[in-house]
Amino acid sequence: MGKVRRLETPHGRVYLYEGEEGPIFMPSVTTILASEPSKYLQDLEEKIGKEELSRIGQRAASRGTAMHKFLENFMICLKNGGNADNCLLYTQKKTPQDLREEGLYEDRISYGRDLFYNFLHENTFDEIKKVVFTEKFLWSLKNLFAGTADFGYEHTDGRRIIADFKSASGMRGEETLNKYKKQGAAYALAFEEVYRKRIDEVQVWISHPEGLQIETLVGDEMEKKKKEFIELSKDFHAQWDVKPYEDYYHSQKMTENESKSNT
Repeated sequence: MGKVRRLETPHGRVYLYEGEEGPIFMPSVTTILASEPSKYLQDLEEKIGKEELSRIGQRAASRGTAMHKFLENFMICLKNGGNADNCLLYTQKKTPQDLREEGLYEDRISYGRDLFYNFLHENTFDEIKKVVFTEKFLWSLKNLFAGTADFGYEHTDGRRIIADFKSASGMRGEETLNKYKKQGAAYALAFEEVYRKRIDEVQVWISHPEGLQIETLVGDEMEKKKKEFIELSKDFHAQWDVKPYEDYYHSQKMTENESKSNT
């Protein structure tokens, strides 16, 4: 069986499966979701301008990176057998160092730390019986996409859950939540395909300055969002120009073969 790997090209990032029948190219979950028009972003761009919207997006991305890293280090510690108190100390010490090395400013680190603390204040971690994974790369050869899920855990009641971390400046509206849920449903689809284990629930953990907004996806709604993402993926592939990625891949292969033949 072949493996899936990331391929950086002049045309952008793509994911590649190299099997016996040849290479298969796959976009990311977020790339597929970004192909869906957003009325919210269109209206916001008209109101504040493209440049200001880009600036806000960059600041939001750094805020999200900081919060995510605090959560990630906390979960890694839990997965390795640490208790909540020890893991809090671990992420408080390690995360700022990690983020400084990535070039984040102190105000963004502080903002991300405060968003992380929301989960502590609301006792969100009390429902975690066992951390199943952190930052799990997943893919679907059936539906041709790949992506990385933030966090999977076993609930104290035995349910298997995938959670996705989001930061925000305030409560998220219906359009954004719908996109988040389809993203989580995509991760559930891929996990179930790769590991042949059922995901019982998807959760979206959204932290903002006023507190938390945790959205859940189960049962019929989860199946509906899975189908919606599958259709969105089909639409994306129907208009996706994959040839530049194929050409780049084959040119790289030719270069590799020439290098081997000359040694």
